[in-house]
Amino acid sequence: MSDALERLLGSAKKYWFMGALILIVLVALWYRMGVINSFVVPTYGNTMYHVGIERETILTGHYPRYELSYGGGFPNFYVPAYRLLISSMSVATGIDPMVMSGLMTITIAIFVLLAMFAVAYRLSCNLYVALFAAFFFLMSPEITIFTIRPLPELLGLFMVPFTLYFVIRRDWPIAAIGAAITALTHQMTLATLAAVIGAYMAFQLARAGWDFYRKKGGYKEPLSIALWCLVPIMAACFTYGLWQLYTLGTISLSGIAQVVYREGNVVDLPLFLRTGVFVLPFFAIGVAYIASSIGNSKKAEGEYGCTITIDAALLMFAWAAITLLLTFNDKLGIHIFMDRFFTFFVQIAIIIAGFGMYALLDAIGLDVLKVKP
Repeated sequence: MSDALERLLGSAKKYWFMGALILIVLVALWYRMGVINSFVVPTYGNTMYHVGIERETILTGHYPRYELSYGGGFPNFYVPAYRLLISSMSVATGIDPMVMSGLMTITIAIFVLLAMFAVAYRLSCNLYVALFAAFFFLMSPEITIFTIRPLPELLGLFMVPFTLYFVIRRDWPIAAIGAAITALTHQMTLATLAAVIGAYMAFQLARAGWDFYRKKGGYKEPLSIALWCLVPIMAACFTYGLWQLYTLGTISLSGIAQVVYREGNVVDLPLFLRTGVFVLPFFAIGVAYIASSIGNSKKAEGEYGCTITIDAALLMFAWAAITLLLTFNDKLGIHIFMDRFFTFFVQIAIIIAGFGMYALLDAIGLDVLKVKP
């Protein structure tokens, strides 16, 4: 009996991390099963609007160039990636696009969770930080709301961390492909991704300039990163420019509805708290921890720890600063989709909160953090 118990405890110690991650994924999956727990998927926002285009694409075999809704007959402004994804999956499986919208909502939501887990690990070189970020994914009302809505922004919430993962890895061809797909996914997602990479590029240029001023030979590395950042930015902008030129006949943004009518809701305090009242305190701790740990490996000899490179810190601060700026763009007189941009701030807030949880548990001396799971 004691041998069996020891084997059981040994297995628990060996596999507890994977078990915890699987549990988080199952909870996320269970919570989103309500999307298909009725006769039709929830019709949040423009769900039926997108399904109409998807159905037309399936029936005719081509993506409609002109809108069907709002009276129809005018050029199709929406970028097509999300609709084509649903349509292609419906054709491949024979499942109605209405039902497929619900199934893909659940699937993409889980991929958003896993993408954020992977990015958190890449930024910290620590599996515990990644696990804590995955946990905070469950604790944020805002990210929950936007990962049960069958809309293009859901796919955008996957494409942003996916593309930035390859930026931090310096895998520029894959980052460029991710940026190009993002450009065809959702306009606000495109603006967020391009602005975040642009800010990261600016930070790297500033770092290179500072190193050059101090006559340090290391300025070439950040300069190289900054120049390579132009690749995904140009891929995204060129792809979107081609689409808009094809569908609207112009590359000017001045005539599109979001700009003309200043669509979007102001992010006030109650809406901002949808980040998660449990997430925000750890986000603040995480910011302080990252700022104090840049370039240092937080581990003793032979212990597992957290390593925050300068590149990782610059990307996180660029991501947080840009998404906050876009969230409150009404203060700058722009007033365009502040509440949609806010969701992308919540993503990085969740990741940084993972650092905050790690910092707190490390500060109180939790021994399990010193051993790689």
